[in-house]
Amino acid sequence: MAIEKMSVARDDSLYECFPCLCRTTAGKLITVYRESDGHSAYEFTDLVMRHSTDDGQTWSDKQVLIRSRREGDALMKYNCPRIQQLDDGRLCVLCDVFQQPPGEGSARDSRIMWWLSSDEGVSYSGPVDSGVRGIMPDKILQTSRGTWLIATHWRGEDGFLIQYVWRSEDRGETWGGPIVVCEQDGLNPCEASIIELPDGALVCYMRENSGTGLCGPKCLSFDDGQTWEGPYDTLMAGCHRPVSGYLPGGQIMVTYRNVPGGKSPWAKNFFAYKESVESARATQTGEQSGIILPLDHDRSPHSDSGYSGWVCLPDDSTYVVNYICDDAPMAQIRAYRFTEADF
Repeated sequence: MAIEKMSVARDDSLYECFPCLCRTTAGKLITVYRESDGHSAYEFTDLVMRHSTDDGQTWSDKQVLIRSRREGDALMKYNCPRIQQLDDGRLCVLCDVFQQPPGEGSARDSRIMWWLSSDEGVSYSGPVDSGVRGIMPDKILQTSRGTWLIATHWRGEDGFLIQYVWRSEDRGETWGGPIVVCEQDGLNPCEASIIELPDGALVCYMRENSGTGLCGPKCLSFDDGQTWEGPYDTLMAGCHRPVSGYLPGGQIMVTYRNVPGGKSPWAKNFFAYKESVESARATQTGEQSGIILPLDHDRSPHSDSGYSGWVCLPDDSTYVVNYICDDAPMAQIRAYRFTEADF
């Protein structure tokens, strides 16, 4: 099938951005994203949700999870939400929140809040402060050993970003960390997505935020996230905000936005990258092999795109949500449906 594009949400008076997606065991698609006055957000941030009971062909009216408004000189900014279904059936929404201004300068103090739902997203309890700190959380990775991991990042004292992970061995009651995943002078690793390989090894894909078009790095862990090796280059040049998972055939897919660097326009292209488990584990680029599928191109002179979430559907197609400006004056939420054959 050709890549099918469809609208999830568009309100030209709002900046709709940073979506995530899950599919429940009952077959409901739920997306969570942020509404605000702009990418940076100075006046307000709302976390909203929509659901679909027909695998993304149509979407419900929005449901507001939480609102935040500027008070005086500052806004408590809800930044980048994530949603998933835990192994006990509960839905979990994570989001980082910090004061704007100073914004991401206070990332070390940014709180990761969470909400839980036991009724397929009809109602949520929370927000509750998880105790995890940092910005841009990954979804909780529940490893085969029962450990929960959350990746976050912040800027180190030398000015370079550091990617961390937090570990819980009691299902989120307490969190240990932060554990350094990737710290290297000259490199700005951030916005991690962690996936577990069939043998229990963990691969942490990251954004490289120098703006120079470097490959997105990855690190590996062989002890359930306690220590990490790397960084190693991937084949994803200019990789921003990777989101990894498994396709029906057992290959790994990573969606990400491409930023070439130099004087190139910002965030024009949104890609999906497919590789084997063996390629994901390989530490040398000469041992890796992948295919890039272009999903969208942002035609707007104010292009902004490439934060995404995705799931596999029962017919073995893949459904992706992304934010993009393109033909809208403000960012909108768009979806894509395709199969592995489209690679």
